[in-house]
Amino acid sequence: MSATPFDQQNLPTSDGHTLFVAQYGQPDAPAAVVLHGGPGSGTQPSVLEWFDLTRQRVVLFDQRGAGKSQPHGEIINNDSTKLVADIEMIRERLGIERWMVVGGSWGATLALLYAAQHAHRIRAMVLRGSFLASERELNWFFQSLRAMVPQAWEEMTLGWQEEQKQQVLATLGKQLLYGSEQEAEDAATRWGAYEEAVMQAMSGKLALPTTTSKASARTIGKYRLQAHYLLNACFTREADLLGAANALANTPTVIVHGSHDLVCPPENAVRLAKLIPHARLHWVPRGGHTPADPLIAAALREAVLELHPSS
Repeated sequence: MSATPFDQQNLPTSDGHTLFVAQYGQPDAPAAVVLHGGPGSGTQPSVLEWFDLTRQRVVLFDQRGAGKSQPHGEIINNDSTKLVADIEMIRERLGIERWMVVGGSWGATLALLYAAQHAHRIRAMVLRGSFLASERELNWFFQSLRAMVPQAWEEMTLGWQEEQKQQVLATLGKQLLYGSEQEAEDAATRWGAYEEAVMQAMSGKLALPTTTSKASARTIGKYRLQAHYLLNACFTREADLLGAANALANTPTVIVHGSHDLVCPPENAVRLAKLIPHARLHWVPRGGHTPADPLIAAALREAVLELHPSS
């Protein structure tokens, strides 16, 4: 979808970061903000396809160190508490009283953390492919998922010692955060190829190792941010995230989750739904994790339309 923002800004924080923010749609319409995944992935204009820009105002922004925000890949002054404060700062700067919050994967984590502090500012919530920042999920993705994508996992850990293979995230994180430029590039390349193979498996394709070009500086920055957050348990706890769901007791909520999501286990959606009993749990049969999946995208469009004010 091609859309032109009616407003675009680089908002400075008080501690050395600058956030890229863009607004689309109608300035006087009910607002929504989209929280991107990663951490570190950056926002994608394709998410605008979930909205009716003739009747909605959509705020997209890149979180600290991600996308067009600067400094790219910076981990100093970068944690979950500061990201939540950034969301609220953006809302205040843009003069928005209340808004719909749409978050997917890591963005869903961040949406819950935001709700814990600012639920009164949330008009409605959409959570897609929710990530609960647990050791259980990290062990699944980096270790147990080997059973589903064996060749890609072997390619990712090629040449490693057995001890390194038993601690994939720690090994990749050490290279990205403390290694040489060459080591960081190698780790980002391995991580990216493995992630792509998992995405292929979810779409029904054979997840074979792929010939991947060396990681760009932007890709290295993305995975450096992910390593920073994941190795620090995303600066939160699963119990806190589940507790944050209680803040949505009076908030219209839709939980979207693909039945074939290999990245964030479907059980996450069940756990959230039990804590937000009024929420509509929208299972997407054969749906994967990425919003680029047409089935997931259709469910998101439906959820946004359902929660948009009728007047």
